[in-house]
Amino acid sequence: MINDETKKLASFFKQQQLPLKGRKLLVAASGGPDSMALLDLLTELAKTEGCTICAAHLDHQLRADSFQESQVLQEYCQQKAISLFEAKWPKDQQPENGKGIEAAARNWRYAFLEKTARKIGADYLLTAHHGDDLIENILIKFLRSGIPQEMNSLQAVSERGGIKLLRPLLNFEKAELLAYVQERQIPYVLDQTNLADETLRNRLRHHVLPLLKQENPKLVENANRFRQGMKQLTASAQAGLPEPELVPGLGWRLADSLPPELLGLHLSNFIAKKYHKRVQLDVQLLKQGKTQEKGGLTVQCYQKRWWLYPSRRPKPQPLRQLALNQPFAFQDRTYLLTDEPAGQLDQEQWTLTASFYLAPGQIRYGSLPAGQKLLLASGHHAKSKKEFAASGIPLALRGSCLSIFAGDEPAYVEYAYQKRPRSSQDRRVCLYLRKIAPRREK
Repeated sequence: MINDETKKLASFFKQQQLPLKGRKLLVAASGGPDSMALLDLLTELAKTEGCTICAAHLDHQLRADSFQESQVLQEYCQQKAISLFEAKWPKDQQPENGKGIEAAARNWRYAFLEKTARKIGADYLLTAHHGDDLIENILIKFLRSGIPQEMNSLQAVSERGGIKLLRPLLNFEKAELLAYVQERQIPYVLDQTNLADETLRNRLRHHVLPLLKQENPKLVENANRFRQGMKQLTASAQAGLPEPELVPGLGWRLADSLPPELLGLHLSNFIAKKYHKRVQLDVQLLKQGKTQEKGGLTVQCYQKRWWLYPSRRPKPQPLRQLALNQPFAFQDRTYLLTDEPAGQLDQEQWTLTASFYLAPGQIRYGSLPAGQKLLLASGHHAKSKKEFAASGIPLALRGSCLSIFAGDEPAYVEYAYQKRPRSSQDRRVCLYLRKIAPRREK
């Protein structure tokens, strides 16, 4: 007979229209009462839904007794015939003096979980965040920034690394989960650091949350109503807005056609979706068209377009010899310059980016040297910066544009130029870019 808690969990999957039959679920398990409750509830649900449950555990090695979590999980998973995947966060890669330890630990954990999920072909990745966590998160973000997107960062269904990330316990209270494992005598480990008032989250958990729940016992319901309402408002604001265009090797660009307030919201949500970073763009700087850097990303307005790209750019690549019909690497992309028929190429691996003419001479490729001039159709030369500007390529990105030389003359500059005049001795070539294999999605 299915218990009430399992029915409540089953309703989550039905409401979210997430099929379970034949699916593989990977649970992020810490060995604490919350994740052990989720693991057990899913194990019960799997008996009727026909899904496969796996668990993943990362030992952060931040406490001397952290090995106990692994022991509890190993015993439970062995008893329930659940595949358990474990790893340790190397101590030599942990921040010194605990600086940014929480963020670093979270990044390591999610990187491990994503890697494991892809390795085993998991359809869903699940964490044990519950309703009390949701309230704490709202309060913390309200105190620290008041940014609506940050206050609504814990979503029931989202995506990370091409994998569906589920938080099916957001409608459960911490007390429910604790009672569940205690009644069923499911072993778990308590993190003693959660008992101290050293962190803001712990202070809120120990002193503020109990008072709020006294005022309204349905606080978790209200928090979920806030989460769902914010999601709907954000979706409404985003509806019909143009998606930024991917410019391979450079970044993303978007026409300057939105009001600054809406542009800020749109780009902030886009950054959260693509880079898993929560940023708040300065609306005043957007109004003035000024560049700003947030979370290692640069937002820049140039020639009536907004650009978004990683602030740390690769160094310009010096010119080097190029052989026709052989793949070559530039920055983080792979190209092929060929004078052979396109039918010989695997169209699923390569995409045509340009076709132009090469004059006789040694072929070289790399970043366009500073001050290099380009031959125009008129027979005159023009400064390359004019061609870049006319094409809307900001200065910071020009070193990431592939250039191809025939002899001493540039024949092609990615996104900006290709040789205009040609003679009977010139030969036509095609430039292909190797497609990036998409991450596995279901």
